[in-house]
Amino acid sequence: MAYRTLLLTVGLAVAIIAVAILWAVVQPRDPVFLGKPESHWIEGLVYNDEEQVKQWRQFGTEGVHVLIRGLQGARRPEDRFYRTLYRQMTGLLPGGVLRLLPAPRMDASRSTRMKIVSLLSALGKAAQMAAPALGRALRDEDESVKMIAITFFTDSEGEDALLNQLPAQLKRELLPEFLREVKAGGDYGLRNNAALALRFYPEEREVVVPVLTTALSDRVPIVQIAAAEALHRVAPDVVASEGVVPVVIGVLRNPDDQIAYRAAILLGKMGEKPALTVPALIESVQGTNRLVASSAASALGCFPQHAELIVPVLLRAYQDTNGIVSRRASGAALKKVAPQVANSLGIE
Repeated sequence: MAYRTLLLTVGLAVAIIAVAILWAVVQPRDPVFLGKPESHWIEGLVYNDEEQVKQWRQFGTEGVHVLIRGLQGARRPEDRFYRTLYRQMTGLLPGGVLRLLPAPRMDASRSTRMKIVSLLSALGKAAQMAAPALGRALRDEDESVKMIAITFFTDSEGEDALLNQLPAQLKRELLPEFLREVKAGGDYGLRNNAALALRFYPEEREVVVPVLTTALSDRVPIVQIAAAEALHRVAPDVVASEGVVPVVIGVLRNPDDQIAYRAAILLGKMGEKPALTVPALIESVQGTNRLVASSAASALGCFPQHAELIVPVLLRAYQDTNGIVSRRASGAALKKVAPQVANSLGIE
């Protein structure tokens, strides 16, 4: 029995060494960047660091290529297999034998992939050439990596968004990834980011609108408001018919002001269902949160046809110097709804 165990141990060691030698032969070389192996630069990354972003901006396109290769290496199946095998052998093989094996090229952990993707996203348009690599990152097994990768494409508004700068073919290829994540039941942050990405696809409204309409019923308010914002951008003509307004009014009453104020702004932009919207906005103006109340006051300026209801509310808000509504917001809304009243108050 002992002899058989010895044979198995020796055989396992020989097999591991053989695999290691084969891996060492076929592995891509580790290029040198500014005098150091590229793996050194990748392993030295930290998460969400402004000084690091400035440094890599100075590296220019060559630095972006290093990050792209680092992301590819972190995802390469054979590299990841060898890293796992190497870690497992650390406690099984004698130190002298282990030192004979080639060390893994770089860490492939979730943390490393997040750092690379985050840095590329922070570089923005300076890293536009990384778009195909970030597109592949949308299929990463880790939700946090995918969530950050989406921001690479959507961190700006309108035509400035990188997603709108891409070749049409690449933009179309990314669409199924965003659609899948909105429909998936995973992390709500990922669903939120994917819904926001869909706002850049008005040309694909036939497939985008049904997915966003379903997302209005998401269990998380931040996903609901993201879906509503995207619907308004992609197909504003269906806002009234798809029940968007009642959903957004529900979000407006959410205790989280960082979500509720977005709902107030969106209600003003949509300008739909004033019989529902105006009373809801007035209720928020009379609430206790400064951010939400001021945003709601601004949104009321989009409904001049209901001046008889709105003007008294805005007047009280403007004249109450100790109130929670900013005078700038209430004054600007008064100018839109009742310019003569605003002039009489000296509002410029």
